Amino acid sequence: MNPFERKAVRTWFWSGAILIFIMVVVGGITRLTDSGLSMSDWSLIMGAIPPMNEAEWLAAFERYKEFPQYQQLNAGMSLAEFKIIFFWEYLHRLLGRLIGLVFLIPFAFFWIRGYFNSKTLRRAWVLFGLGALQGAMGWIMVKSGLVDVPYVSHYRLTIHLLLAMLLFGFCIWYALDLYDDQPTEKSSDLPSLKRWSIGLLILFIAQVIWGAFTAGLDAGYVYNTFPTMNGDWVPQGTWTLQPILANFVEHPGTVQWMHRILGTLLGIATIGFWWKNHNADVGHLLKQKARILLGMMLTQYVLGILTVITHVQLLIGVVHQAGALAVLFFWIWYYHDIKSNWANV
Repeated sequence: MNPFERKAVRTWFWSGAILIFIMVVVGGITRLTDSGLSMSDWSLIMGAIPPMNEAEWLAAFERYKEFPQYQQLNAGMSLAEFKIIFFWEYLHRLLGRLIGLVFLIPFAFFWIRGYFNSKTLRRAWVLFGLGALQGAMGWIMVKSGLVDVPYVSHYRLTIHLLLAMLLFGFCIWYALDLYDDQPTEKSSDLPSLKRWSIGLLILFIAQVIWGAFTAGLDAGYVYNTFPTMNGDWVPQGTWTLQPILANFVEHPGTVQWMHRILGTLLGIATIGFWWKNHNADVGHLLKQKARILLGMMLTQYVLGILTVITHVQLLIGVVHQAGALAVLFFWIWYYHDIKSNWANV
Protein backbone atom coordinates (compact mmCIF):
# COMPACT_ATOMS: atom_id res chain seq x y z
CA MET A 1 0.00 0.00 0.00
CA ASN A 2 1.36 3.42 -0.92
CA PRO A 3 1.02 6.36 1.55
CA PHE A 4 -2.17 7.67 -0.09
CA GLU A 5 -3.84 4.25 0.04
CA ARG A 6 -2.77 3.74 3.67
CA LYS A 7 -4.23 7.10 4.66
CA ALA A 8 -7.51 6.42 2.84
CA VAL A 9 -8.00 3.00 4.47
CA ARG A 10 -6.89 4.35 7.85
CA THR A 11 -9.48 7.12 7.60
CA TRP A 12 -12.07 4.48 6.73
CA PHE A 13 -11.26 2.54 9.90
CA TRP A 14 -11.37 5.70 12.02
CA SER A 15 -14.75 6.68 10.58
CA GLY A 16 -16.06 3.24 11.54
CA ALA A 17 -14.81 3.67 15.12
CA ILE A 18 -16.40 7.13 15.41
CA LEU A 19 -19.77 5.92 14.09
CA ILE A 20 -19.74 2.92 16.40
CA PHE A 21 -19.02 5.25 19.33
CA ILE A 22 -22.02 7.38 18.38
CA MET A 23 -24.08 4.23 17.91
CA VAL A 24 -23.26 3.04 21.43
CA VAL A 25 -24.13 6.45 22.90
CA VAL A 26 -27.50 6.46 21.14
CA GLY A 27 -27.96 2.85 22.21
CA GLY A 28 -27.41 3.95 25.81
CA ILE A 29 -30.10 6.62 25.45
CA THR A 30 -32.40 4.04 23.89
CA ARG A 31 -31.87 1.74 26.85
CA LEU A 32 -32.29 4.40 29.53
CA THR A 33 -35.47 5.77 27.94
CA ASP A 34 -36.90 2.25 27.46
CA SER A 35 -37.21 2.95 23.74
CA GLY A 36 -35.77 -0.28 22.40
CA LEU A 37 -39.11 -2.10 22.11
CA SER A 38 -40.97 0.71 20.34
CA MET A 39 -40.26 -0.80 16.91
CA SER A 40 -41.57 -4.35 16.91
CA ASP A 41 -40.63 -5.18 13.30
CA TRP A 42 -37.29 -5.55 11.58
CA SER A 43 -36.95 -4.73 7.91
CA LEU A 44 -33.55 -3.97 6.45
CA ILE A 45 -34.79 -1.72 3.62
CA MET A 46 -38.34 -0.55 4.40
CA GLY A 47 -37.49 -0.13 8.07
CA ALA A 48 -35.27 2.79 7.10
CA ILE A 49 -38.36 4.86 6.34
CA PRO A 50 -40.20 6.18 9.43
CA PRO A 51 -43.94 6.91 9.54
CA MET A 52 -44.55 9.87 7.22
CA ASN A 53 -48.09 10.94 8.12
CA GLU A 54 -50.64 10.72 10.92
CA ALA A 55 -52.20 7.52 9.58
CA GLU A 56 -48.81 5.74 9.50
CA TRP A 57 -48.00 6.96 13.00
CA LEU A 58 -51.31 5.63 14.30
CA ALA A 59 -50.66 2.28 12.60
CA ALA A 60 -47.19 2.05 14.21
CA PHE A 61 -48.69 2.98 17.58
CA GLU A 62 -51.41 0.34 17.28
CA ARG A 63 -48.75 -2.21 16.44
CA TYR A 64 -46.81 -1.23 19.57
CA LYS A 65 -49.95 -1.73 21.68
CA GLU A 66 -49.98 -5.43 20.77
CA PHE A 67 -46.85 -6.09 22.83
CA PRO A 68 -46.15 -6.48 26.57
CA GLN A 69 -44.27 -3.21 27.10
CA TYR A 70 -47.35 -1.14 26.30
CA GLN A 71 -49.79 -3.53 27.95
CA GLN A 72 -47.86 -3.94 31.21
CA LEU A 73 -45.87 -0.70 31.56
CA ASN A 74 -47.10 2.02 29.23
CA ALA A 75 -50.86 1.56 29.04
CA GLY A 76 -52.45 4.91 28.35
CA MET A 77 -49.35 6.34 26.69
CA SER A 78 -50.16 9.14 24.25
CA LEU A 79 -49.14 9.18 20.60
CA ALA A 80 -46.80 12.09 21.33
CA GLU A 81 -45.03 10.06 24.04
CA PHE A 82 -44.78 7.09 21.69
CA LYS A 83 -43.13 9.28 19.04
CA ILE A 84 -40.35 10.14 21.51
CA ILE A 85 -39.37 6.55 22.28
CA PHE A 86 -39.84 5.60 18.62
CA PHE A 87 -37.38 8.35 17.64
CA TRP A 88 -34.52 6.95 19.72
CA GLU A 89 -34.94 3.37 18.53
CA TYR A 90 -35.37 4.56 14.95
CA LEU A 91 -32.19 6.67 15.20
CA HIS A 92 -30.32 3.71 16.67
CA ARG A 93 -31.34 1.46 13.79
CA LEU A 94 -30.70 4.19 11.22
CA LEU A 95 -27.16 4.58 12.51
CA GLY A 96 -26.70 0.84 12.12
CA ARG A 97 -27.70 1.09 8.48
CA LEU A 98 -25.41 4.10 8.01
CA ILE A 99 -22.48 2.18 9.47
CA GLY A 100 -23.22 -0.65 7.03
CA LEU A 101 -23.09 1.78 4.09
CA VAL A 102 -19.94 3.48 5.37
CA PHE A 103 -18.26 0.09 5.47
CA LEU A 104 -19.69 -1.33 2.26
CA ILE A 105 -19.21 1.52 -0.23
CA PRO A 106 -15.56 2.35 0.58
CA PHE A 107 -14.81 -1.37 0.88
CA ALA A 108 -16.03 -1.98 -2.66
CA PHE A 109 -14.09 1.03 -3.96
CA PHE A 110 -10.86 0.08 -2.17
CA TRP A 111 -11.12 -3.54 -3.28
CA ILE A 112 -11.76 -2.66 -6.94
CA ARG A 113 -8.93 -0.11 -6.94
CA GLY A 114 -6.50 -2.54 -5.30
CA TYR A 115 -5.92 -0.54 -2.10
CA PHE A 116 -5.95 -3.63 0.10
CA ASN A 117 -3.09 -5.97 0.74
CA SER A 118 -4.01 -9.48 1.84
CA LYS A 119 -3.77 -8.64 5.56
CA THR A 120 -6.00 -5.58 5.35
CA LEU A 121 -8.53 -7.40 3.18
CA ARG A 122 -8.83 -10.15 5.79
CA ARG A 123 -9.35 -7.53 8.45
CA ALA A 124 -12.08 -5.86 6.43
CA TRP A 125 -13.91 -9.18 6.15
CA VAL A 126 -13.58 -9.65 9.91
CA LEU A 127 -15.30 -6.28 10.43
CA PHE A 128 -18.07 -7.22 8.02
CA GLY A 129 -18.64 -10.51 9.79
CA LEU A 130 -18.76 -8.86 13.21
CA GLY A 131 -21.04 -6.13 11.88
CA ALA A 132 -23.51 -8.67 10.51
CA LEU A 133 -23.40 -10.60 13.77
CA GLN A 134 -23.99 -7.39 15.72
CA GLY A 135 -27.03 -6.48 13.64
CA ALA A 136 -28.51 -9.95 14.10
CA MET A 137 -27.78 -9.82 17.84
CA GLY A 138 -29.56 -6.49 18.11
CA TRP A 139 -32.75 -7.95 16.69
CA ILE A 140 -32.46 -11.12 18.77
CA MET A 141 -32.16 -8.87 21.82
CA VAL A 142 -35.28 -6.87 20.88
CA LYS A 143 -37.27 -10.06 20.25
CA SER A 144 -36.58 -11.20 23.82
CA GLY A 145 -38.71 -8.29 25.08
CA LEU A 146 -41.66 -8.82 22.76
CA VAL A 147 -42.93 -12.01 24.38
CA ASP A 148 -44.51 -12.16 27.86
CA VAL A 149 -41.97 -10.01 29.74
CA PRO A 150 -41.54 -6.39 28.54
CA TYR A 151 -37.77 -6.31 29.09
CA VAL A 152 -34.93 -7.38 26.85
CA SER A 153 -32.70 -10.18 28.12
CA HIS A 154 -29.79 -8.67 30.03
CA TYR A 155 -27.60 -11.48 28.73
CA ARG A 156 -28.40 -10.56 25.13
CA LEU A 157 -27.92 -6.89 25.95
CA THR A 158 -24.47 -7.72 27.31
CA ILE A 159 -23.49 -9.65 24.19
CA HIS A 160 -24.79 -6.77 22.04
CA LEU A 161 -22.61 -4.28 23.93
CA LEU A 162 -19.53 -6.51 23.89
CA LEU A 163 -19.82 -6.98 20.13
CA ALA A 164 -20.04 -3.22 19.67
CA MET A 165 -16.93 -2.72 21.79
CA LEU A 166 -15.12 -5.46 19.88
CA LEU A 167 -15.93 -3.75 16.57
CA PHE A 168 -14.87 -0.40 18.02
CA GLY A 169 -11.60 -1.86 19.26
CA PHE A 170 -10.77 -3.62 16.01
CA CYS A 171 -11.38 -0.44 14.01
CA ILE A 172 -8.99 1.48 16.26
CA TRP A 173 -6.32 -1.23 16.21
CA TYR A 174 -6.47 -1.58 12.43
CA ALA A 175 -6.24 2.21 12.02
CA LEU A 176 -3.23 2.46 14.34
CA ASP A 177 -1.50 -0.29 12.38
CA LEU A 178 -1.61 1.87 9.25
CA TYR A 179 0.50 4.72 10.60
CA ASP A 180 4.02 4.92 9.23
CA ASP A 181 5.76 6.42 12.26
CA GLN A 182 6.33 3.22 14.21
CA PRO A 183 9.10 3.88 16.81
CA THR A 184 11.12 1.00 18.16
CA GLU A 185 12.55 0.80 21.63
CA LYS A 186 13.93 -2.00 23.75
CA SER A 187 13.35 -2.44 27.47
CA SER A 188 13.51 -5.38 29.84
CA ASP A 189 10.38 -4.01 31.57
CA LEU A 190 8.14 -4.52 28.54
CA PRO A 191 7.12 -8.15 29.25
CA SER A 192 5.96 -7.16 32.74
CA LEU A 193 4.04 -4.14 31.40
CA LYS A 194 2.41 -6.37 28.81
CA ARG A 195 1.19 -8.77 31.52
CA TRP A 196 -0.12 -5.85 33.60
CA SER A 197 -1.99 -4.38 30.66
CA ILE A 198 -3.57 -7.72 29.71
CA GLY A 199 -4.64 -8.26 33.31
CA LEU A 200 -6.14 -4.78 33.31
CA LEU A 201 -8.09 -5.58 30.14
CA ILE A 202 -9.50 -8.80 31.62
CA LEU A 203 -10.68 -6.94 34.72
CA PHE A 204 -12.12 -4.18 32.52
CA ILE A 205 -14.09 -6.70 30.44
CA ALA A 206 -15.53 -8.23 33.62
CA GLN A 207 -16.53 -4.74 34.76
CA VAL A 208 -18.23 -4.03 31.41
CA ILE A 209 -20.13 -7.32 31.64
CA TRP A 210 -21.51 -6.51 35.10
CA GLY A 211 -22.17 -2.96 33.98
CA ALA A 212 -24.34 -4.32 31.18
CA PHE A 213 -26.05 -6.66 33.65
CA THR A 214 -26.69 -3.63 35.88
CA ALA A 215 -28.26 -1.74 32.98
CA GLY A 216 -30.25 -4.72 31.74
CA LEU A 217 -31.72 -5.48 35.17
CA ASP A 218 -32.30 -1.79 36.02
CA ALA A 219 -30.09 -2.51 39.02
CA GLY A 220 -28.78 1.05 39.06
CA TYR A 221 -32.11 2.19 40.49
CA VAL A 222 -32.04 -0.20 43.46
CA TYR A 223 -29.36 1.31 45.73
CA ASN A 224 -28.55 4.99 45.26
CA THR A 225 -26.10 5.80 48.04
CA PHE A 226 -22.32 5.61 48.04
CA PRO A 227 -20.04 4.14 49.34
CA THR A 228 -22.54 2.04 51.26
CA MET A 229 -25.68 0.60 49.71
CA ASN A 230 -28.51 2.12 51.75
CA GLY A 231 -26.29 1.89 54.83
CA ASP A 232 -24.90 -1.61 54.22
CA TRP A 233 -21.57 -2.57 52.68
CA VAL A 234 -23.15 -5.78 51.44
CA PRO A 235 -26.85 -5.12 50.72
CA GLN A 236 -29.40 -7.22 52.57
CA GLY A 237 -31.34 -9.92 50.76
CA THR A 238 -28.80 -10.30 47.97
CA TRP A 239 -28.37 -14.06 48.34
CA THR A 240 -32.00 -15.14 48.07
CA LEU A 241 -31.83 -16.88 44.67
CA GLN A 242 -30.98 -20.54 44.27
CA PRO A 243 -28.48 -21.75 43.29
CA ILE A 244 -26.38 -19.18 45.15
CA LEU A 245 -24.32 -18.31 42.07
CA ALA A 246 -27.46 -17.12 40.28
CA ASN A 247 -27.47 -14.06 42.55
CA PHE A 248 -24.30 -12.77 40.86
CA VAL A 249 -26.01 -12.56 37.46
CA GLU A 250 -29.74 -12.39 38.23
CA HIS A 251 -30.30 -10.50 41.48
CA PRO A 252 -30.30 -6.70 40.87
CA GLY A 253 -28.81 -5.86 44.27
CA THR A 254 -26.00 -8.40 43.99
CA VAL A 255 -25.30 -7.40 40.41
CA GLN A 256 -24.90 -3.72 41.37
CA TRP A 257 -22.72 -4.77 44.30
CA MET A 258 -20.50 -6.77 41.93
CA HIS A 259 -20.30 -3.80 39.57
CA ARG A 260 -19.12 -1.63 42.46
CA ILE A 261 -16.57 -4.19 43.67
CA LEU A 262 -15.14 -4.74 40.19
CA GLY A 263 -15.01 -1.00 39.55
CA THR A 264 -13.08 -0.43 42.78
CA LEU A 265 -10.66 -3.28 42.01
CA LEU A 266 -10.18 -1.91 38.50
CA GLY A 267 -9.41 1.55 39.84
CA ILE A 268 -6.85 0.18 42.30
CA ALA A 269 -5.31 -2.03 39.62
CA THR A 270 -5.00 0.94 37.27
CA ILE A 271 -3.19 2.96 39.94
CA GLY A 272 -0.76 0.04 40.30
CA PHE A 273 -0.46 -0.15 36.52
CA TRP A 274 0.38 3.56 36.33
CA TRP A 275 2.96 3.22 39.12
CA LYS A 276 4.56 0.27 37.32
CA ASN A 277 4.88 2.37 34.16
CA HIS A 278 6.12 5.38 36.11
CA ASN A 279 9.06 3.37 37.43
CA ALA A 280 9.71 1.37 34.25
CA ASP A 281 12.62 1.92 31.90
CA VAL A 282 10.46 3.01 28.97
CA GLY A 283 10.03 6.18 26.94
CA HIS A 284 8.13 9.28 27.98
CA LEU A 285 5.30 8.63 25.49
CA LEU A 286 4.38 5.26 26.96
CA LYS A 287 4.40 6.71 30.49
CA GLN A 288 2.20 9.56 29.31
CA LYS A 289 -0.29 7.13 27.80
CA ALA A 290 -0.40 5.22 31.11
CA ARG A 291 -1.16 8.49 32.94
CA ILE A 292 -3.96 9.31 30.52
CA LEU A 293 -5.42 5.83 30.91
CA LEU A 294 -5.34 6.23 34.71
CA GLY A 295 -7.06 9.61 34.44
CA MET A 296 -9.79 8.21 32.23
CA MET A 297 -10.30 5.19 34.48
CA LEU A 298 -10.67 7.34 37.59
CA THR A 299 -13.02 9.68 35.72
CA GLN A 300 -15.10 6.67 34.78
CA TYR A 301 -15.20 5.59 38.42
CA VAL A 302 -16.49 9.02 39.46
CA LEU A 303 -19.08 8.90 36.67
CA GLY A 304 -20.24 5.55 38.01
CA ILE A 305 -20.72 7.05 41.47
CA LEU A 306 -22.64 9.99 40.02
CA THR A 307 -24.81 7.62 38.00
CA VAL A 308 -25.80 5.80 41.17
CA ILE A 309 -26.41 8.79 43.46
CA THR A 310 -28.44 10.66 40.80
CA HIS A 311 -30.72 7.64 40.33
CA VAL A 312 -29.29 7.08 36.83
CA GLN A 313 -29.88 10.58 35.51
CA LEU A 314 -30.03 10.26 31.71
CA LEU A 315 -27.09 12.48 30.73
CA ILE A 316 -24.77 11.09 33.39
CA GLY A 317 -25.74 7.50 32.60
CA VAL A 318 -25.05 8.02 28.90
CA VAL A 319 -21.69 9.72 29.57
CA HIS A 320 -20.80 6.82 31.89
CA GLN A 321 -21.45 4.33 29.08
CA ALA A 322 -19.45 6.46 26.64
CA GLY A 323 -16.68 6.55 29.23
CA ALA A 324 -16.28 2.78 28.95
CA LEU A 325 -15.49 3.19 25.25
CA ALA A 326 -13.05 5.98 26.07
CA VAL A 327 -11.26 3.68 28.54
CA LEU A 328 -11.04 1.00 25.87
CA PHE A 329 -9.66 3.50 23.36
CA PHE A 330 -6.90 4.65 25.70
CA TRP A 331 -6.06 1.06 26.64
CA ILE A 332 -5.68 0.15 22.95
CA TRP A 333 -3.66 3.32 22.35
CA TYR A 334 -1.29 2.22 25.12
CA TYR A 335 -1.18 -1.49 24.34
CA HIS A 336 -0.60 -0.93 20.63
CA ASP A 337 2.74 0.61 21.56
CA ILE A 338 3.58 -2.37 23.74
CA LYS A 339 2.54 -4.92 21.12
CA SER A 340 3.63 -3.24 17.90
CA ASN A 341 5.93 -0.29 18.47
CA TRP A 342 8.01 -1.78 21.24
CA ALA A 343 7.96 -5.40 20.07
CA ASN A 344 11.72 -5.70 19.64
CA VAL A 345 12.56 -6.77 23.15
